[in-house]
This record gives sequence, structure tokens and C-alpha cells, in this order.
Amino acid sequence: MKRRRKRRASPAPLICLLAVLACIVALRISVSEEAAASAQMTGKLENPATTAPVRLLEAEMTEAEQVTRAEDRPARAARYVNIEMTDEELAELAAVVFLEAGNQSAEGQQAVVEVVFNRVLHSAFPDSVHDVLHQGEDGDVPQFSTIYAVSTATPAQAQYDAINGALYGDTILDADVVFFSRNGENDRVWGQIGDHIFCREYIWR
Repeated sequence: MKRRRKRRASPAPLICLLAVLACIVALRISVSEEAAASAQMTGKLENPATTAPVRLLEAEMTEAEQVTRAEDRPARAARYVNIEMTDEELAELAAVVFLEAGNQSAEGQQAVVEVVFNRVLHSAFPDSVHDVLHQGEDGDVPQFSTIYAVSTATPAQAQYDAINGALYGDTILDADVVFFSRNGENDRVWGQIGDHIFCREYIWR
């Protein structure tokens, strides 16, 4: 008598069932992670102690804005970048410009300032604004005859604008223009602005 062979159950249904269970478990894990992340974000927004990185970013932005503001400030004219003045020298220079060219145009006043600065940088003249303005004061012929009346001068904003124009704006004169007068100092004339004739340095032979 022959025995009947038992049919083995196909593994396919079992595999499908396991796959479905795995998908369900993965989906639940994903939902749990999203909920935790959302709760964490909500906690950061509600808890001031966790907003420090935001405040740090704001501080960095403020510092960047300060750098930008510094970059927006006018740069020194390349020629006069090394000119240094004390508050006293600034006031004295404004007084001399007022006395020498207070009735001249803005360009004429700035040109007088540039003569002073050109002298500071020139090897034949003193190397400070004070000494340039006072050169020859103790002698018979001071370089700036108005130096004696500085204490009586009342410089206005126009004179300080002329100084700032020379320091931070476009220069007017050439670097070797170191004289100005109504009649011209020598025959090496750069040009005339208003009542003043501006001249270059002497060439001694």
C-alpha cells in the first residue's frame, strides 16, 4: 500500500506577510521620529535657553553691518593718507584758510589746504602742519603772513569742508604745487583759482 506524500505549504504567503509587517513597523518608526523632531523644534521656539544660536547669528550680523559701515566711510586721498593733525592743528589750519581764502570758492579754499599738505610731504619744508604754518614766523618773512592773526579768525564750516575735501575727496593741485599768492611766486605757474596763482616748487640750478 502506497503512502500519500504530504504537500508542503508554499512559503510565498509567509514572505508576503512578513514584508507587510516590516512595512508597518518602518512606517511607525518614521512617524515617531517626525513627531519627536517636531516636538524638539517646538521646544526650541518656546524655550529661550535654546535660542542662543539665533542670538549669536544676530550678533554676527551686527558685526558685519559695522564692517559695512566702516567700508562706507570715505577713504583718505592716496596722496594725503599719511597726513596727521592734532585738534589744535586742525583748528589752526581752518583759521589760516579762513584768513587766506575765506572769500574764495570752495575749490580755491581746498587748493590752499593742499598747498599746506604738499609742503608737509615735501622734503624742503617742515613735516608737520603746525611747523609748516609757522615757518618763518620768527623772521622777517613768514611763509603765511596771516599766522599772526590766527587768534582773531572765526573759521566756519566751509573751511573745515575744504580740509575734508583735500583729505577725503579728489585732489585739485599737483603734488609739487607748494606756493600760492595773488601775484605768483615764480614762473612755474600751475594755474589760477579765483584771486590766487598757484606755483610749483623752485628748481635751483
